[in-house]
Amino acid sequence: MYSNTSHIELLNQYKQYDYLNQNQKRPLVKILVSYIKPSFLFKSEILTPIHLGRAVERESSKDGTISDEDIKWLHENCIGDNDFEGNISAVNRRVGFLTGTYWAWKNYDKLGNPEYFGSFGVRKFLKPTLLKNIKLYNIILPQKEKLKYATNKEQFYKYHSQNLYVSLLNNLQKYYSNEVTLFEEYMNLNYGYYHELYIMNKNTFFKFCEWIMPLLNAFLHDQNCKVQLDNEEKITDLFRFHGISETRDIAYIIEILTGYFLYKTIQDKKCKFLEYEYEIILSKTEPSKDKLLKMLRKRIELRNKRF
Repeated sequence: MYSNTSHIELLNQYKQYDYLNQNQKRPLVKILVSYIKPSFLFKSEILTPIHLGRAVERESSKDGTISDEDIKWLHENCIGDNDFEGNISAVNRRVGFLTGTYWAWKNYDKLGNPEYFGSFGVRKFLKPTLLKNIKLYNIILPQKEKLKYATNKEQFYKYHSQNLYVSLLNNLQKYYSNEVTLFEEYMNLNYGYYHELYIMNKNTFFKFCEWIMPLLNAFLHDQNCKVQLDNEEKITDLFRFHGISETRDIAYIIEILTGYFLYKTIQDKKCKFLEYEYEIILSKTEPSKDKLLKMLRKRIELRNKRF
């Protein structure tokens, strides 16, 4: 999925579809592009950059702390996820993309009340050619992700611990007991829908928010909702790479639940959907995939010495 497409090329490809939002009473599609630090600016008639965690912008994130200059860039180029009463920006470090999703849900008119809404990360994009026939579909989701482990459940256990999965399942049972069987079916698949990448029509997007936000509130108040190192043998390479002080526990749950929501939505025969290619774009200042793997192995070797 890694792409040789440059940032500029990708932005220009998206701009070719700006006409979809012009000369109409309301935009056809708006896509939030999420930032927590400065990067290449993806901004067009369709792409809207949003600064996540603005309420806690000086606190460390998965990418460390940012400077005053970085904060200035983010304020000048992005909308903030904290610019309305009742925002959830302060929990971004645990929740991830969902603070931006919540902003869109509660401020949909500020986006122009578009027919379709999408959510991308700054380095992960669905290919823009999907926009040609967007009106044919209720939902566009990323192509199935090939798993490293046998099932979604096993992979979640390996990366994020059994304890976090138990919290996820307990709260799903509490709020949506009728969905537990289908959820477990999804978790036992050998593929999944990851990265919180999607484009949905307005009706589907609002259903998603109405469905997932009560769960988010439950996770935030669940004292057992946390990654737990069950024993030394279960600490995975990836978790070692992220570090034992990782705080994005709920973000991992939200990614799984977003994939499950996409899966359950397309089970409806009336739902017209499209699985589409996505790209992971690396900047010139970021290492190649091979270098990333070497860095990962070196990081693991160093951490192994601590145990």
